[in-house]
Amino acid sequence: METLRLLHTSDVHLGAPFLFLGMKGSEQRLALREAFAGIARVARDEKYDVLLIAGDLFDSTFGASEADVSHVIGCLRDAAASCRVVILPGGHDCYSPGSVYEREMKRFESNGDVRVLTPGNAVIDIPELSLAVHGRALSSNVPSESVFAGLAPVAGRRWNVCVAHCSVEGFSAGLDAKEAPSRLDDLAAGFDYVALGHWHSFRVLREQTPPVIYSGSPEIVARDQQGAGFFVSVTLAGGVASFERRRIGKRRVERRVIDCTGLQSSDEFAAKVLREVPPDRDLILDLALSGLVGVDSALDPAQAVADLERHYFSARLSGKGPSREISREELLAVPADTVAGAFVRSMLKRIEGAEGETRELYEEALQLGYQLFKGRDLIG
Repeated sequence: METLRLLHTSDVHLGAPFLFLGMKGSEQRLALREAFAGIARVARDEKYDVLLIAGDLFDSTFGASEADVSHVIGCLRDAAASCRVVILPGGHDCYSPGSVYEREMKRFESNGDVRVLTPGNAVIDIPELSLAVHGRALSSNVPSESVFAGLAPVAGRRWNVCVAHCSVEGFSAGLDAKEAPSRLDDLAAGFDYVALGHWHSFRVLREQTPPVIYSGSPEIVARDQQGAGFFVSVTLAGGVASFERRRIGKRRVERRVIDCTGLQSSDEFAAKVLREVPPDRDLILDLALSGLVGVDSALDPAQAVADLERHYFSARLSGKGPSREISREELLAVPADTVAGAFVRSMLKRIEGAEGETRELYEEALQLGYQLFKGRDLIG
């Protein structure tokens, strides 16, 4: 084929518990199903040649529910009516004895052009598309060596695509101690596109020769995923791969730092948040509070954020801010023979001899300086 169109997705995590969403966890589990169904419809209706699933379609390889498996089978049946489907088992849904793919392989591959990569079969050849798809299925939750090592393009195929579920050296942080990140240097020459899974936010590791891309999750799986909610549309033509990120997810995550300086009540705080972040029932809002509130402020951050929940899909307070002004009595109680005590007395002396804006500046400097002595973060 002169032109080939791929739809690249990964990390759907069907069946994820969503404990961080409390009672709304069931709603987000439904959103995952809707997102995957949407992926299948796009693949079918827009006549993609191949749907690539780069691992972690299921959140659990042994605990995948019959409802989730049946949902996937139905979606794949729809997609395979007009395109091929290639699935790579990942870390959460690795291929091992008793795993979802080992148990249900006949059901998966009974739906027309659906194929599953396995530890014993790292290449799926599709002659009618002049395409070979390469990938090393994980047999445990983390790879113990580079998943690119040993993969090489098939001669005689116009297109060779690599699909992998892994971290990549130089691009990934916070790795599992048992995980060996893969190296892009291990990629053999001649691949046309590398479809990655494992990290839940869209990310381009390499633009070309070949493009190496994390599609990210098509729907939010955790609060730190500001780049989730997309799939990647890939076109291979003229020996070059072009790609486009396209939104499919219903919900999104946003983190905001709210300066609480001068706020006197929880109502004032809520009003400020709503001005800065308009209500959105599909928004998962993560709030960090900064600034310095007065000694007499009635602001209760935890209660205020709980009251805001009705305006968003979810709202959560992260961190310990804001800091509260220290009373004159507490300041004077700081031992004079400490650095903090010397600072406090020096600033109090300056305040006594100052007026107007200068006095206000010194008072603010005293409060901020003493908060820093106590190790408090005032800027979020």
